[in-house]
Amino acid sequence: MLDRAMDWGEAYLGPDSAYRGLVLALATLLILVFVRGVFRRRLARYVQSRAHRAENAERFLRGYDVAWKVAIAVVVLVAAGGSFRLLGLSVALLGTMLGWSLQVPIRGLAAWFMVVLKRPFRIGDRIAVAGVVGDVTDIQLNHIILNQVGGTVEGEERSGRGILVPTAMLFGENIVNYHYFGQQEAALEAAGPALMLDEVLVRVTFGCDYALAKRLCVEAAAQAVAELVGGADQTPFTRSEFTAWGILIRVRYHTPPVRRQEVSSRVTELIWEAFRRHPGRVRFCLPASVVSIVRRPGREPPPMAPGGSPA
Repeated sequence: MLDRAMDWGEAYLGPDSAYRGLVLALATLLILVFVRGVFRRRLARYVQSRAHRAENAERFLRGYDVAWKVAIAVVVLVAAGGSFRLLGLSVALLGTMLGWSLQVPIRGLAAWFMVVLKRPFRIGDRIAVAGVVGDVTDIQLNHIILNQVGGTVEGEERSGRGILVPTAMLFGENIVNYHYFGQQEAALEAAGPALMLDEVLVRVTFGCDYALAKRLCVEAAAQAVAELVGGADQTPFTRSEFTAWGILIRVRYHTPPVRRQEVSSRVTELIWEAFRRHPGRVRFCLPASVVSIVRRPGREPPPMAPGGSPA
């Protein structure tokens, strides 16, 4: 039996065999088709379960199939030459050429696969990447589409301008996600919208009722969050510090990133209204400086400007 197998191998795979190239080509074709099918089934299940959009998964798998077909065709043609050494050299050269010529598209596909695998952000998240802040509206194979935040105006509102960020840039840029992903996705969905910490600065005088000012600020922040966000688990709080002209109160609260400026504007309005109801006890402080002019015997005071200040 062994002798017959050796004779068969010598007859069909021997250096002088006329069938050597054909047998190598068929064997290579069968092996590569089998390997492609095994990997494709597993890859399809994984990508379809995690892709943000079904059409992106279909495009990725379509590109995967095309790449495999081209590679199989080239390798089979080389294998038909009947040389194992030439086959290995050709595969290495083909891989090097494809990697060099298609490095940007390949980086884009790899970045998209990284987004699918790690999920650093999802559709609807607000992110900052490549110096641009925006809300993710779509995640495609080659581009991340953002609805720009700010841009035409200062603030946190969406400008309506679409920005296409190449996925290939994701490997070389810092990505800031305004949403928190420390928990599992199911827990995030149950907890409602993700919140971020924001603050409003309030400057009060040294002589005001500091305890009342703090209480009014916290109540205003809590009311604004309840009105616009629907209530949050975190209670607003304050942090204070001395300055040269008064006390700086930092009113801190949690707000959805997409409504940050809307909530801060409402907090400012409510603090203004609350302070106006207590004019004698709490007062806003303005940065100011006092200049004292001392007259000395034998010296004339500096000339005064029409407004009463030194010229």
